Amino acid sequence: MSPTVRGPTAQPTTLVDEVGSQLSRLLVSARAITTEAARRFHPDLQPAAFHIARWLLAFGPSRTNDIARGVGMDRSAASRLLEALRSAGLVRVEADPADGRANAVLLTPAGRRQVTRALQWKGGVFHDRLATWNAQDLEDLARLIAKLNES
Repeated sequence: MSPTVRGPTAQPTTLVDEVGSQLSRLLVSARAITTEAARRFHPDLQPAAFHIARWLLAFGPSRTNDIARGVGMDRSAASRLLEALRSAGLVRVEADPADGRANAVLLTPAGRRQVTRALQWKGGVFHDRLATWNAQDLEDLARLIAKLNES
């Protein structure tokens, strides 16, 4: 029995299903690694606090609304997580230099160190997984992921 094909140029369903299965496994693994990185960032904070800290590291001081939008959560959830980060000494709030009436949230030096350390650990896990791959396999993987991302 041959695989089901959808459309004149479509790939066989079984192959597409296998790609989907492998991507699902990769995403589950990546989520577990990110959860562990969040624990390493601060074991007493929710993992979502790590996402906010990563966002602040990438984008710098920001207003709560912008942070919430940037990490895809509602303002009240972001505010609660920012308060937990502030209580842990990982962020501080100061007047927004662009608008003195507003506040900006930024990482403290301790927050910057903690998020950087957690991201370095996470990157190390990824590098360890690919350490034995040859250059051609890595180039192929990068090209294929880029092609998938363009879809």
